[in-house]
Amino acid sequence: MQLEIISIGDELLIGQTTNTNAAWMGEQALRSGLQCSRVHTIGDDPAVLRAVLDEVLGRVDLVWITGGLGPTQDDRTKDALVGYFGCAVALHAPTLAGIEAYFAHRKLPMLEVNRQQALLPTGPRTAILSNPRGTAAGMWFETDRGQVVVAMPGVPSEMQGLLLEEVLPRVRTRWPMPHRPQRTVRVHGVGEAYISNRLGEWETALAARGVAIAFLPHLGSVRVRFSTVAADATVGEALLDQVCSEFVGQIGPAAYSTSDEPLAQVVGAQLLARSERLAVVESCTGGALAAALTAVPGASRYFLGGVVAYDAGIKSLLADVDPGLLEAHGAVSEPVALAMAQGGRRRLGADWVVATTGAAGPDAAPGPQGGPPVPVGTVVIAVAGPGTHAARAFTLGAPARHTRAQRIERWVGDALDRLRQEISAR
Repeated sequence: MQLEIISIGDELLIGQTTNTNAAWMGEQALRSGLQCSRVHTIGDDPAVLRAVLDEVLGRVDLVWITGGLGPTQDDRTKDALVGYFGCAVALHAPTLAGIEAYFAHRKLPMLEVNRQQALLPTGPRTAILSNPRGTAAGMWFETDRGQVVVAMPGVPSEMQGLLLEEVLPRVRTRWPMPHRPQRTVRVHGVGEAYISNRLGEWETALAARGVAIAFLPHLGSVRVRFSTVAADATVGEALLDQVCSEFVGQIGPAAYSTSDEPLAQVVGAQLLARSERLAVVESCTGGALAAALTAVPGASRYFLGGVVAYDAGIKSLLADVDPGLLEAHGAVSEPVALAMAQGGRRRLGADWVVATTGAAGPDAAPGPQGGPPVPVGTVVIAVAGPGTHAARAFTLGAPARHTRAQRIERWVGDALDRLRQEISAR
């Protein structure tokens, strides 16, 4: 079953808002056995919407639209669709009751424009989809050829609820679909070219087994997605289990998750299994490492906290780094990174501590006394733990090729992966 998505909003065209809705909808479509062949992004212009619908309905039987269903004058999707399908509108009592309850619960006045949101299309080829998370109902239209166009609000939480609870169940009932299971293996520290070269003939042979492979690289890591189409869900899942097992066997420890888990979650599971606690001492990552760790639900069971020691004096005061060490080697050095990790472990009482220090840019970092400056992009990551301490220095690309934010994001991943490997080795 072919699907096309239409995202509506001037803010999407000018870059004010990133179109995350389309990405999420495409993922849900794949999981449900649908094939999204195109995504259209248009402004709040009814004439453009009509033209795109004419084009799209010449190709596919299912269209998802998101955006333009709010109460303001620039939200014109509903009127455009009512005109396109030649529907009458009427006050939809359940939707009106939901809108009234929405404003009563928040103790806010309900305006006439909000009431007008309950004026919805009516007729034998339309259906109203309840939206308990907001005031804009979803709308289902059918053509005389049996094609379906579904309109949903652009607010992500509202669209997602409607899609999962209303739209997909109706679609599955109308069009029985094959199972399209997928697996995503996450790999860190090697690039997609390396992975593909390592796989060789095995990768080439996947097509004959009915398995598709895709590489999704991002700042030092690669998500490798495997997918298949199967009439029987159990058979498809078993095939992907086998393929993932073979893949990990060839790539080795760089592959850290076969269920698309982020590094922070994998590290958290390692710590929980060992009943050990973690803390961080950050300089160049400025708290981003702690943020990644605490983004995982339940992180309080293994993450104690940390120190952002940006200034040399704070490194000495809160992480016990000897000022003489800083002067002799410079802040961005293996001896200082190790001292930060070991001092943090003593001061914070953690089983494991990760320390980061580097030159995030745009300026180089001061080097040791009398020595050259440390180039932008250099980072040192140190890990201190039960019976281990290690540090490694490397440069992330050429400064012109990465932004400061990209360097920090990459270093967070590298620090977590370094910790993962040290824990695995114990």
